Amino acid sequence: MQLAQLAIVVGMVKDAILAGAAVVTACIAIRGLNSWLRELSGRTKFEAALALMRSAYGLRDAICNCRAPLVVAAEFPPGYKNQGSRPSTKEEMEAWNHVFKSRWGGVVATLKEYDARSLEAEAIWGVDARAVTQPLSECVSTLYAAIESYLDDVASEGDIFRADRDFAKKVRSEVFASRSSADNELNKRIASAMDALADFARPHLRHG
Repeated sequence: MQLAQLAIVVGMVKDAILAGAAVVTACIAIRGLNSWLRELSGRTKFEAALALMRSAYGLRDAICNCRAPLVVAAEFPPGYKNQGSRPSTKEEMEAWNHVFKSRWGGVVATLKEYDARSLEAEAIWGVDARAVTQPLSECVSTLYAAIESYLDDVASEGDIFRADRDFAKKVRSEVFASRSSADNELNKRIASAMDALADFARPHLRHG
């Protein structure tokens, strides 16, 4: 083989080796990129699931605080129910408005965070996430409607509840209930909603 031909063959072999090395390098890079993307996706889902559960527990606790059966004197406006005087309907209404406005403030604050995390979850997991986050939001709506009905009864001087005892019992059970009341229907709904959220988030929290 002449020297010129040998040089051509060596050059071709060299080019082949370089091309092969480039292919191997590209494959390694692609595998590394895919691994990084999987890790990034897993981390994103872990953080989203963790934030969702934190906001859900915060909202659950705010709901429980809002529904505390014991309403202490300090929750009413100053001067309410002075000794020897019976409050007027207007004073009674203003007093209970004061109580529930303060209690509801905690629910609103935590609900904003929960709504934000729910939207984030829906953006990542789609409609499946919305089906899981919605029930707890519906519990908040139920509580709000019950408080409105309770205040309406106060404004009617008790006429609404006297006219429908079953409705009165239902509303009171939604407005007021201890955290440990296992037979309370709204408590059951809240617990069920929290269980569904935990089941949804748990697989993603394991891989954080």
